[in-house]
Amino acid sequence: MLITTCTHCLARFRVAPQQLNARQGQVRCGKCGEIFSGFEALERVPDDDTGSRLLAAREALEKKPPVEAQPPDDLPELETVEPAPASPPGRRISNPPSAHVAAPAGQTPPHAERPHVAEAIAEPLDLAPVREPVARAWSFGAVLLLFVLAMEAAYALRTPLAQRYPLVRPWLESACTRIGCAVHWSRDERLLKLEDSQLLEVPGKPDEIALGARIRNLASVAQEYPDLELTLTDIGGQPAARRVLRPADYLGHAVASDDVLAAGGEVAIQLRLETTGLKPTGYELLVFYP
Repeated sequence: MLITTCTHCLARFRVAPQQLNARQGQVRCGKCGEIFSGFEALERVPDDDTGSRLLAAREALEKKPPVEAQPPDDLPELETVEPAPASPPGRRISNPPSAHVAAPAGQTPPHAERPHVAEAIAEPLDLAPVREPVARAWSFGAVLLLFVLAMEAAYALRTPLAQRYPLVRPWLESACTRIGCAVHWSRDERLLKLEDSQLLEVPGKPDEIALGARIRNLASVAQEYPDLELTLTDIGGQPAARRVLRPADYLGHAVASDDVLAAGGEVAIQLRLETTGLKPTGYELLVFYP
């Protein structure tokens, strides 16, 4: 037999496990009307006369006023009922007094004649911590920050991205057109090789020279056409004249944004230059990116 004690008025009641489990142990006292946890002062008492003696001894140790020990069967049961409508603040709904029927001495009154108090199981208190949702402003700010960082990385690495992923080049070029930037091709002059260069006098034209050369791209990606620096030297090996040749000068046409030197490709140069008043005896030809 399970006995629980009200933590407010110390009234005792007989309970069943189903009653305690129905509302997580929250019950209303039939005597004082307060809500308490039936698990807090729960004890098990034998179902025979030994239980009565144990209850009487416990009350004596607790120095309670002497009361007539009753068999455990005489303790009122807690009944599970639907909770009553909420009363206005500061007002308590009192329970009607229960009728008590006296029984002859030495006899246990039948179950129908036991003292009965109308009580109800209180709704369990929800003590679960409330998790406040993450503020939408923080979520929006985090997404916006990631987007800005991605755009900055794409802007800074636009040229390597276009070289590694040619399919994204049109998108990057379209975006750069709006913000005033450019998506360059590879510009590694170390992977350009100048071959078969020669400088010859034009027969019958002493004031002209013919420049011939071949530029090969050794890179695995396309590169922009480089500039050429031609230096003419005199008989003492000192520079007599210097000229920078742009791609439009040796290609013979304006260079478009997609006009590049393909990976592993080459371009032949045939160019005539005037040397009025100069008698060059040597030359130096270099490729570079400005």
